[in-house]
Amino acid sequence: MTRYKLSKIIFYIVVAISFISVAIIEIFDTTYEYNHFKKSTEELKKSFFEKEQENLKSEVNRAISLIEYNYQKQEELVKTDLKQRTYEAYNITLNIYNKYKNKKSKEEILELIKNSLRNVRFFDGYGYYSIYDFSGKTLLHGFNSEYENNYKLKSYVDINGKNSIGRIIDVAKEKKEGFVNWRFLSPKENTEENKKGYIKVFEPYNFIIVTADYISRIEKLLKEEALDRIRKISYDKKGYVFVLNKQGTILAHKYRKEIENKNINEVTNIKEKEILNILVNSVKSNTEAFISYSWFRPNTDILSDKLTYVKTFEKWNWIIGTGVYLDNMYEFLEKQEEALKLKMIYRLFYSLVFFLIISILIFYITKKISKNMDKTFSLFIDFFKKANTDNKKIDLKDIKFYEFSELAICANKMIETRVKNEEEIENKNKEVLINLSLLNEYKKAVDASAIVSKTDKEGVITFANDEFCKISGFKRDELLGAKHNLVKHPDTKKEVYKDLWSTILDKRVWKGVLKNRTKEGKTYYVKSSIVPILDVSGSIKEFIAIRYDVSDLINQEKRIRLKITDHLTKLPNRQKLLEDLENKDDLILAIFNIQRFKEINEYYGFEVGDKLLIELANVLQKKIDDNTVLYKLQGDEFALLTSKDKISLEEFKTLCAEILTSIKNLCFLIDSNKLEINLVVGISSEKNYFINAEMAKNHTKIENKELIVLDENKDIKESLILNINWTQKLKKALSEDRLVIFAQPIISNIDNKINKYECLVRMIDEDGTIISPFKFLNIAKKAKLYHALTQTVILKAFKYFHNKEVDFSINLTLEDILHKPTVALLENKLKEYPGISQKLILEIVENEGIENYQDVSNFIETMKDLGCKIAIDDFGTGYSNFDYLMKLNVDFVKIDGSMIKYINQDLNAKIVTELIVSFTKKLNIKTIAEFVHSKEIHEIVTDMGIDYSQGFYLGEPKAIE
Repeated sequence: MTRYKLSKIIFYIVVAISFISVAIIEIFDTTYEYNHFKKSTEELKKSFFEKEQENLKSEVNRAISLIEYNYQKQEELVKTDLKQRTYEAYNITLNIYNKYKNKKSKEEILELIKNSLRNVRFFDGYGYYSIYDFSGKTLLHGFNSEYENNYKLKSYVDINGKNSIGRIIDVAKEKKEGFVNWRFLSPKENTEENKKGYIKVFEPYNFIIVTADYISRIEKLLKEEALDRIRKISYDKKGYVFVLNKQGTILAHKYRKEIENKNINEVTNIKEKEILNILVNSVKSNTEAFISYSWFRPNTDILSDKLTYVKTFEKWNWIIGTGVYLDNMYEFLEKQEEALKLKMIYRLFYSLVFFLIISILIFYITKKISKNMDKTFSLFIDFFKKANTDNKKIDLKDIKFYEFSELAICANKMIETRVKNEEEIENKNKEVLINLSLLNEYKKAVDASAIVSKTDKEGVITFANDEFCKISGFKRDELLGAKHNLVKHPDTKKEVYKDLWSTILDKRVWKGVLKNRTKEGKTYYVKSSIVPILDVSGSIKEFIAIRYDVSDLINQEKRIRLKITDHLTKLPNRQKLLEDLENKDDLILAIFNIQRFKEINEYYGFEVGDKLLIELANVLQKKIDDNTVLYKLQGDEFALLTSKDKISLEEFKTLCAEILTSIKNLCFLIDSNKLEINLVVGISSEKNYFINAEMAKNHTKIENKELIVLDENKDIKESLILNINWTQKLKKALSEDRLVIFAQPIISNIDNKINKYECLVRMIDEDGTIISPFKFLNIAKKAKLYHALTQTVILKAFKYFHNKEVDFSINLTLEDILHKPTVALLENKLKEYPGISQKLILEIVENEGIENYQDVSNFIETMKDLGCKIAIDDFGTGYSNFDYLMKLNVDFVKIDGSMIKYINQDLNAKIVTELIVSFTKKLNIKTIAEFVHSKEIHEIVTDMGIDYSQGFYLGEPKAIE
């Protein structure tokens, strides 16, 4: 029978499989690359088109959101105006009444009131005053005097069959004042229209004053304001929004104002008329639509393909739309397709070369492995032939494979084990003899120096050494057969022995100090270790107790404690406080004094006074935690001591104030006597704590205050000197060009890549220390140096980023925006560095409120026209206002770090942040989370849909120079 070598079979199989695998992989790779190329091209086209559709949709929805928000806002303003007008009439009526109530009759006063209000007009002539009594009689009608002094309007019914006077009287009876809706004739068009009014009862004469406005007038104003705002909307350089109504009238067009307010039928350009008809017809059956067509670029004769999105605004029957030219898309897609094709060719070439090299390597490696296997098999055959007669081991140096090496090690261990077994047996016999001897010596040593006893598992003493007999005073035969209750001291609590037995019955060692008594009744203390002894099956056989006499140590500790403990309250005393204060830093001390305690002692006696001090000590102890220590000082004084690393001075001050209030509101019942007391307290956190706190406590009586913190009552001169020093530092840093820019990365939450940087100012001190702006920013504003700081940031940021392919942001406050030289510098630098505006983001710091709204709005529009983007910084706290987002044309909102920092703990912060994200998404405004300091925070803000993140977890600010 023919036998083949295993190594050769493995070699041929591996080579054959490798070559076949390489060929198959190459075929699949080529097919995959071609399919991937086709798929990538299609996906690129689809993605680009969908992105443009989404952008168009976002701009239209943003315009609609703006209209709806203004609608709601205007309704609130109308209500406010109506109520104000009614109150004005009410005040006029009340003044006339008060002036003539004792001089004229009711009829004369009423006539004066009517004459004062009859000719008053407002709301562009639509608004006037009316007065009715509760019977439905019209006393005054500013629109038509024919209705006065009769009941004509009481029977007036509108086209819906409703009686307006009856509704007014119902509200007046129910609320005395409030809003009412009804229909009535318009004073100008003389047609019946919806009205909204506010009524208020004049109680001296029991009549109703009414003011109202027409809904049609309000909607007309809203439409005009909405169209004006839409005309101002711009994006992506030439992007704009247009408006038509469903009847085909062009209402707003940024670049074709000559066709506004014209109907489609009046448009002379046939192609334009055709496109407008398509736009109107596209939303007859749907509320929105995308339309593609060819049209001229704005202000040019170039005809281009265009994609337009239109959506109906049903409330006003408007069609709102915007569009984008597709030339750029076609050009971009063509370039991307060429790049993909070239990439595919390169990848196929490289993969072919790679697979060829791999095939050669596999052949060479397999050949070498086969030879090594032959050699290794020969070594093992020789070893096993001689194993029974020779103890020679296999040489591991000749073996190349790990598995064979492990086999060789096991074979060598077999030889080693056979040789060592007899030696180990002999050595273990010797060790057993030695260990028995040592155990006897250890027993003698322990027996001579410690108190030793043994018990069975029921606790009956079976052994007691001489030391146990000596310290307890019992003879050995008195101890044997008894239990340890014999020496148990009655002061020892039952819980101690319960814990002891629970521990040792659980087969664990119990350690502790026990208080015992001798046969003569004397007390002694032992430090004990009780060990359960187990048999071979793991069950408890007996217990052994080893004890040491610590009576001297315990008694000495008691004597020391008496010196530093107040005998009445058992609290640490003044001596202990002074020891705790000695040579220690960063402490805070408060000293409390009971006011007029001497009178309590004199009136009720010292026994009542002592009991009061004990009760007060118990109350104070409950008010503090483990971070604060309570002391009893001399007489009627207590002290609290803590460390600054455990509680801040402000928190400690709050704690002391709460203690004062709670004691003031507490009534102590001492021997049937109800006692109320007041405390005063002095606090210090500076060295010489005791003296400073005493001074502060004594000063409370001088200033008639309950609480004084010595640290808070320093001379103002120190603060003034500090400000002067910082002003000089800042001026010198400006003159020596030591103000530098640090840039912190802002990360996209989609791909976790750096998308932009924020420029932050830092001062380099004379010794090289980097100083945060928190140290000098307010000083700069007071010293009139603030604008120099902003201008330095602008100059250095532009110089650095003008040739970098990345966006960057600069912080501007309202002071900067209103400072003409700073704005002029910004505009000049935008002109000096062409193209930089596309990378610049201006962050408006929002912590001071926007009072000069028009100036800020004009600044934003100017910067947007130059190509810059706008961000609102620190949004979410302070003066944050959603109204600003609606009115100001911004691109980003930076959510304030004080909410992001604790968003994983603070539910309110998370709710507000989600509200901001939802609101901004509807306006197509991007969001940035600040102070992202951990992975958990980053994951939370990403899941919430925030677009970008910034914080130390993602990248610290670094100097750009």
